[in-house]
Amino acid sequence: MLIRAVLTGMLSGFILTNTQAQPKVSIRYKDIQFEKVDHKRNLSYQEQETPGVKKRFHKFDWYASSEDKNRRRPLIIAMHGGGFKLGNKASDSTPFWAREFAKRGYAVASINYRKSKKKPLSRFEDLADGCFEALKDLQLAIDYFKRNHEQYGIDPDKIILAGNSAGGMMALHEVCSSESELATYLKRDNSASLDTTHNPNRVLAAVNMWGSIYDSTWIKNARVPIVSIHGSKDRVVPSNNTAGPFFGTEIIAREAHRAGIAHYVQLYEGAGHELHKHFNPVFGGGPGARRRWRDMTQRIADYLQEELSLRDASQ
Repeated sequence: MLIRAVLTGMLSGFILTNTQAQPKVSIRYKDIQFEKVDHKRNLSYQEQETPGVKKRFHKFDWYASSEDKNRRRPLIIAMHGGGFKLGNKASDSTPFWAREFAKRGYAVASINYRKSKKKPLSRFEDLADGCFEALKDLQLAIDYFKRNHEQYGIDPDKIILAGNSAGGMMALHEVCSSESELATYLKRDNSASLDTTHNPNRVLAAVNMWGSIYDSTWIKNARVPIVSIHGSKDRVVPSNNTAGPFFGTEIIAREAHRAGIAHYVQLYEGAGHELHKHFNPVFGGGPGARRRWRDMTQRIADYLQEELSLRDASQ
């Protein structure tokens, strides 16, 4: 903090004494680098068919700029919302912020994942089970992009998970809970035989947009930066729910602070689910929601750019 304060003072003095305007420095991953974003639809991250899972659940849309010559780009894997029953890779805010991140120099893969055949929108047990099954597809996607990183021009060591609502739950549980812990939570018989590793795919960060975690004590397992975005009046997934089974942003922030985990929080006052003023699962959001999505994207980009710079400096 002292170093930052001294630097601020030095810069302020320079600005006062230098009357010539200085050009703005454009910073990759933080500022927009490319206006044109290429969008490729319905690619597949699973070469072999998974028994019992329809092929469309393993499709993804690709967002990147053809003007970008960097072949070691960070990859954001985006997961849509919908309570593990609804939605797809082109739903709601996902295409909007996927393009915004691609403009800043990221590659973004917006993935489909399997839907629950049960009743996740009315039974919590089915919702949690839907998350467990969806995470299997996320892990397939991560493995696919790691193996094919040269084809897509990405850095396999810089994969970031980002999701809204159910997708946010996926991002959090992938880095905070092991497969065994989640299966134990669901009272699955085979839980003892499953992987106990936290963040086995070594993703760089998790971005949770109006999602939640099922057990707040799992936050301490993350050991990677977490970003949480939420509306203060979210009635679908309340940000301040302390009683479970959904622990929202404010509880996640508290537990991250206790565990010493880097965590950025942005709470939008008066906004509901998907940062709408009044959430409607059919309506895609008006100008107000889009302004918040744009602001949210910039805040996440600012934070991730700092984290990426710190990682580069330590290598």
